[in-house]
Amino acid sequence: MRKAIALVLLMGIASCGESPPPLHARLLDTDGNVQVELEISIAETEYERQEGLRLHGPLAENQALLLIFPREAQVCISNTGVPFPIDVLYISSSHQITATEPHIPANAPGPYCHPATQLALELRGDTLPPLDYAKIELY
Repeated sequence: MRKAIALVLLMGIASCGESPPPLHARLLDTDGNVQVELEISIAETEYERQEGLRLHGPLAENQALLLIFPREAQVCISNTGVPFPIDVLYISSSHQITATEPHIPANAPGPYCHPATQLALELRGDTLPPLDYAKIELY
């Protein structure tokens, strides 16, 4: 139920009794141009966020895990127990990308912390081109 509510809030649409469609994202540069398109899984409960990619296994280049936090605050990510590197985008409640952490090594304890974050997007390591990302669009 909480996932359905989160999807409705993020996507801005409501679904009457139907399963929500797969969630996707576009990473935009400062000019609003689409740089990357992704298929996203959601981690919104405290347990899902703490387990992160340990629950999902390796990601394809076009996949990501979106961690949803209850409010905007400092968010810390570790990669402990994940046997592959990850890239992370830290995102504000207004969907502005506030920081990036490329190539967090496999099993890295971290923490990798950034303020003003309500969403964190975890991708397979070294799949995030080194561009100036400004915003995320969820659809």
